[in-house]
Parts: sequence; C-alpha cells; structure tokens
Amino acid sequence: MKRVKFKFLGIEITIRKDYIIIGIILLIVILILWGWYLKTNQAMVFDAGNGRPVNQGESHGENNDRKEESKAKDEIKKAPEEPLFININTADIDTLVKLPGIGEVKAKAVIQYREQNGPFKSIEEIKNVKGIGEATFLKIKDRIRVGTEGRRPCNPDLLK
Repeated sequence: MKRVKFKFLGIEITIRKDYIIIGIILLIVILILWGWYLKTNQAMVFDAGNGRPVNQGESHGENNDRKEESKAKDEIKKAPEEPLFININTADIDTLVKLPGIGEVKAKAVIQYREQNGPFKSIEEIKNVKGIGEATFLKIKDRIRVGTEGRRPCNPDLLK
C-alpha cells in the first residue's frame, strides 16, 4: 500500500493513501447531511454583521420587513373571497350562487321561497325549495346558516 508522509507541527505523520480517501469521503457525506438538516429544519444562523437571526437561503442584505409584507400579501391572495358561511335568510342572488350546486335559477328560487314563506327556520328547510334536493343539500349544508345558528351569544359583561 502506498503511504503519504507529511509533517505537522514538527511531527512526521505517515498515513495510508486509502485512509485519506475514506476520510475525505466521510467528510463530504457529513457536510451534505449537515446541509440537508439545516435546510429541512429551517435552522436559524446568525449574521455576524448585526447579530440578528437569518434564515438559510436569505441574503444578508435582505430586509425582514419586506419579506414579512410579501408573506402577508401571499396569505391574502390565498384567502377565499367568499364568506365561510352564508346566511340563507339574508343572502342575495350573487352570494347564493357561490354555493356549490346553486346557480342563478336556484338562487332566485331560494329568494322567492323566502319571500313567500318567511325566513328559513332551519337549514334543512332549504330542501323545500324547488330544485334543491338531498344531493344539493349535502353539498351546501356545511356552508349555510340561518340567523345566528351555530354562534355563541355575546356576553355583555365582557364588554364592560
């Protein structure tokens, strides 16, 4: 086996060449695993210039305020435009058509039913509207409300 000789701090060291190659390979593997760990765990490192934490991949000159504004804008874009719940006693045609399976004709039928029979007393009553059966009701039941159904009453003592 070939051996490599070198001096370190005045000490002569002899190492087999294959041990050097194995050591370099192990060092590379450790560095790759360390980089993967930092990336997957989004580890924070410190910028030596100002001592503030910096995310991996963030350039040192980047402004955190701009990054936070960008994240906030992205979250606003992802937010649904339609409300979480639609009150079928007060909703207009444009709001009702946002429900799955409800088109303009069915929305007009809901409003006409409401005008003729008064406000809905429960969400199941919407099945009485012409054109809205069990299948359509199952699609919309988690998105519709009547009055304050599902809400806790306000405690006026908390407002004092």
